[in-house]
Amino acid sequence: EAVRCFSEVKSMTTEKFYMYWYWRMRSALGLARTWLDSGNISNASGEADCFLQTALSTADPNMQALAWEMKTQVAIAEKDWTLAEESIQTALAVLEQREVPMPAWRVHATAWEFYRLQKNDEAAERHRARAETGIHTLARSFPEQEPLRAIFLAADPVRRILGAAASVK
Repeated sequence: EAVRCFSEVKSMTTEKFYMYWYWRMRSALGLARTWLDSGNISNASGEADCFLQTALSTADPNMQALAWEMKTQVAIAEKDWTLAEESIQTALAVLEQREVPMPAWRVHATAWEFYRLQKNDEAAERHRARAETGIHTLARSFPEQEPLRAIFLAADPVRRILGAAASVK
């Protein structure tokens, strides 16, 4: 169902609606994540490449950081450690150049995963802690009773970081 919905939005190439280009990029990211989560690495790779090309054609550091992060996720799934390292380093460089808090926690979470798999515990923990800080910062930007806050904190990628934080302490 997710693939169908994301594909529908992505295929809206001739219809001009508010920020249609932005929603096509978001749908490419959604498709890449959905394919990766379903184990279809080949399709995930294709969508990640499409998203990266589109994101790099914009000046939006949020999209660029997410595109490199997604490229890293696919490279990790393919066990292409060289590409994974290059991609995560590029994503981290985007974060250093511009303050982009929305994708920062995801980039650091992926860096945590990459360095954990590379058995670099010090770098892994540094990125896990930065992801955790980013998550808490975003959560605090919502009022305490805001349902989106609870939905964000209950999301699997967020819970993985927060759960790992509890095991470190």
